[in-house]
Formats: sequence, structure tokens, C-alpha cells
Amino acid sequence: MNNLLPKQLQLPQLTIAEAGASKHLEAEAAKRFGPRGFVLRRGMRKSGEPTTDEVDALRQEFAANRPDWVAAIGGGSVLDLAKAAAGLVDAPERTAYYQRNPQEIPETGIPLIAVPTTAGTGSEATVVSVLTDTAVNFKQSIRHPSWMPKMVILDSDLLDGCPTRVIAASGADAFVQAYESYVSRYAVPFTQALAMTAMETIREMLPRLHRGERDAAMPMLQASYITGLAFSHSRLGLIHGFAHPLGARYHVPHGEVCAACLKAAVKFNADSYRPDIDWLEEILPESPFRGKPILDREAIIDEVLGSGSTAANPREVTAEAAGHLLDEIFGG
Repeated sequence: MNNLLPKQLQLPQLTIAEAGASKHLEAEAAKRFGPRGFVLRRGMRKSGEPTTDEVDALRQEFAANRPDWVAAIGGGSVLDLAKAAAGLVDAPERTAYYQRNPQEIPETGIPLIAVPTTAGTGSEATVVSVLTDTAVNFKQSIRHPSWMPKMVILDSDLLDGCPTRVIAASGADAFVQAYESYVSRYAVPFTQALAMTAMETIREMLPRLHRGERDAAMPMLQASYITGLAFSHSRLGLIHGFAHPLGARYHVPHGEVCAACLKAAVKFNADSYRPDIDWLEEILPESPFRGKPILDREAIIDEVLGSGSTAANPREVTAEAAGHLLDEIFGG
């Protein structure tokens, strides 16, 4: 009989899901971890996805004025930046080194509190940080078991005022991650139950949240969170195999990249599971790749084939298949 659970189950120590809960963050953190905290908020960093250089700069600040805890309040990029900086605070090498040598990441760090302000990435429930090394235009996830946030606060009030385009892209990212987790070759009943629950919730709630219905905010936050729990144990698939090289080259928000790759991937993996995705087209902008030239075609294919996400895809992805998928994504 197959295992119901992953071989190792990694969860945040405490998750609080309550409107307004973020107002008590500092008091709760001081009680649990100590009085000296550092809060990284949305708006304290430039827009776009985090870079290895940004992580290095934040690591230096943490090392010089070491806090008892670090709290990240923002979207996935803010959470990923704080997660990597807190986790690598005592590491001897620059962050880019650990993208290529993850086995050398030391098991030290500063307790992290994750407070998402978008419902999409699930970063608050994972040990993963997605970073770009701009020196070589290389985007790849970096992870360590000790990077799981010690506390997560899901505060639906923080989604107030979120732009509709961000709501759509973040929600699409969550749906893609749930779909890939569900069909992953490393999926187990535990992760599939979470992934299916997330897909069903997102299908119902994302259009409502996009229309401005506030009561959809907490279900979307929770769906994003359990999606993170699912894929952090099952891995993802070929959509994320494409998302990293395409995102690095075309500088498109991650959720929009994933959404643009979803249709081709669902068709490719149709023998495993084929969810309804037509509803997403109603809220998403036109594909950012359609009709554009394919930059670095062979390099993109090489990165797709070398990706750990692609390796988890239920159907084997060959170089020929990756090329056909790339043409389909770009409308060729």
C-alpha cells in the first residue's frame, strides 16, 4: 500500500487565520522569540522578484544588527527575500553560490514570521525561496528544511486594496501550483487532498475576489496556504520548469507566466488529470508571450529539462516535447 503521507512532513509551528490578526504580530513574536524584531514590508524593496544581490544586502543587515526574529509582510517576493536572508544569515558564501550548491546551506538562521498580502504563492507554507541571479540571468528556487516559517498569519484584511491584476495573477499561480501538485509523480493522498481542495476553492473564490467580494479573501488566503503545503511535499511540474527561464528572460510576473503555460501543460498531461481552466481566461490578461520571438530557445529548453520541477511532471518531458510546448506557449 502506498504511503498516505510524505516521508517527511514539514509544517509551520503556528498558523493564525483571522481577520486583523497581523495587528498583534509584534507582541506575539516578542512573547515567542524575543523583543528584537525586524519587519520587512511590501514597499520596503523595489518591485519585481527578489535577486541574490538583494538577499546578500539583507543578510549583511541581519548580521550587523541581529534580530531575534524576522517578519515578512507582503507578496511572495517579499516572503522569499526574507526567508532566504534569515536562513542564510550565518552562511559564509554569497547567496548565488547556494543556488548551485544547495547541499552546503548551513542549518542555522533566524526565526521567520510570514504574513502574506496576496493569495497566490503559498511561500508562507514552504521552505522554498525563488531568486534570480541577475549577473547571469538565472532564476531558480533555493531551499532548506530549516527555512519553514515558525509562524504564519493569514489576515484577510491585508488583501484590501490589492489590484485586480495582482489578484488574478496570484490566484492563477495558486491554481497552477495546486494542479501541478495534484498530478506530480511524487504526490501522495495527503498532498492530493490538499491540492484538490485548493483547486476547488480557487475555482469558486478567485472570480469573486476579483470582483471585489471581501468574503472571498480568507478562503483564497487559506487555499494559497494549503497549496504551499501540498507542493512543498510533492514538488511541481513542467509549468514551473518553463516559468523560471521565461520569467528571467521576459520579466513577466510569475503568476502570469504560469497562467500562460497552463493550457499547454494540461493538454500535455491530459492522461493524468484535466481540470477546467476556461474560467481563468475571463479574469487574466492576454498571454504576455503570444506572438513574441523566443529568446535563447535552446538555453530555455536546457533549463526546462534540468529543472527539478520538470522532473516531477507525471509525463516525461523530452527535448522535442519541450520545444513543441514552447511553440504552443508562444502561439507558434
